[in-house]
Amino acid sequence: MKKIILPILCLLAFVPVNAQTLQTAYLSDDFVYSYRLNPAFHSDYSFVGLPFIGVTSGVYKGDFALNNLFYKNGGERVTFMNSSVASSEFLDHFKKGLNKFSSESYTNLAAIGFRSGGLYNIVDVNVRNYASGKLPGAMASFLKDGATTDGSYDLSGLRMHSTTFFELGITSSWKTSRKLTLGMRFKGVIGFLNSYIDMDKLTINHSGENWTVNSSGVIASAFDGYQIASKPAYYDPSVSLIDFSKTKVGKPRGLMNGYGVGADVGVLYDDSSWQLSASISDIGCVFWFHNLYGHSPSAVKEYSAMYTPHQKGSAMEREFSDIGALLGDAANFIMEDEFQTLGLLPLTVRLGAKYLYLSDISFGGLATFRYDDICPFYELRGCVNYKPVKVVELIGSVGVGSLGVSLGAFANARLGFLNIFAGTENLIGTSGSAFLPSSKGSPNMVAGLNILW
Repeated sequence: MKKIILPILCLLAFVPVNAQTLQTAYLSDDFVYSYRLNPAFHSDYSFVGLPFIGVTSGVYKGDFALNNLFYKNGGERVTFMNSSVASSEFLDHFKKGLNKFSSESYTNLAAIGFRSGGLYNIVDVNVRNYASGKLPGAMASFLKDGATTDGSYDLSGLRMHSTTFFELGITSSWKTSRKLTLGMRFKGVIGFLNSYIDMDKLTINHSGENWTVNSSGVIASAFDGYQIASKPAYYDPSVSLIDFSKTKVGKPRGLMNGYGVGADVGVLYDDSSWQLSASISDIGCVFWFHNLYGHSPSAVKEYSAMYTPHQKGSAMEREFSDIGALLGDAANFIMEDEFQTLGLLPLTVRLGAKYLYLSDISFGGLATFRYDDICPFYELRGCVNYKPVKVVELIGSVGVGSLGVSLGAFANARLGFLNIFAGTENLIGTSGSAFLPSSKGSPNMVAGLNILW
């Protein structure tokens, strides 16, 4: 499907992609990528990260699970809009108020860690994505039944943001004394995609073939592959609206739609029995060039027969197009010229403590706070670390935070010159504000293989 439509911009936020790995791995003794969580941490070995399989992680947390959006109808994959999916089956997964979510992913393209002059140094190149959003519960009802059922829908407060960028990092850690280690990481950023939608007001009334919409908000995206189309506004031909049905997505002319810098700082105190640590990650910003931008003025608009279902393509393509037709008509956006904006990286603060109870068993805790103007995240997590043999490390954890409760597990093994690891914090699925698991279908994992020496 070559059309760029409003829900595609929004659903970019659901791709589980940001920058950090599982919190369970923070207290690992052997995880070679622990410097991503605290640059004062480093492995006892030099290593090489293999492209793509060195480490890949995806983390999603939210009030609803990703698999609530997609279903199977026979042998075909369909969306929630398919007639085979009952309204109650879909809508029961959403709260009536704002449904929050946060996702992040990380893919390492190359990495090398080595000792030099009393320093442990790491150079790496990564692809990162992070996303967050707030979805009004009425939006689920509108998308599922709004085209065919009369009613009133208040979608005010709808916000989504998704960012993808390339990162070049240089990390160094060093001991300032026998017990104290400091670490710093500097990062250069090349921005690939930045999309967001922010609706202060969006109310929709549907009666027969008549629609009344009152909307106020903005939509923007930085991606140089767009071929943006416009159309005259029905109320004033001199006003140009973004025509999502005719705007296309082509191959990007380049990889750079923004640039920025960032830094991580960390400290570790280790007296053999106790380890105390702290870190601040992603201190920095990205300067974006947005080539798609529009605002929806606060004005009441009336339509007749606003929505026409699409007939071409696979079931999923038709349903995505239907979502676009529905939302694209509901919230018209006045097209504006390119603009630049400064966006902050997702600043994250961590405080950790670990106690070595026996030579092969330790207990620890981690407090995490990540700043996000849409969906800030905080969590307290307790961990148990067990080493049945010297080259194998097993960690179990439980975390409670702003987006629910989760159980985590992480395993790391050294096999000669190879290091293999895998982990998850989705043993009981996602959970909402009631701290009850809602599904086991949301992605939440980290895995990889490295060469040690």
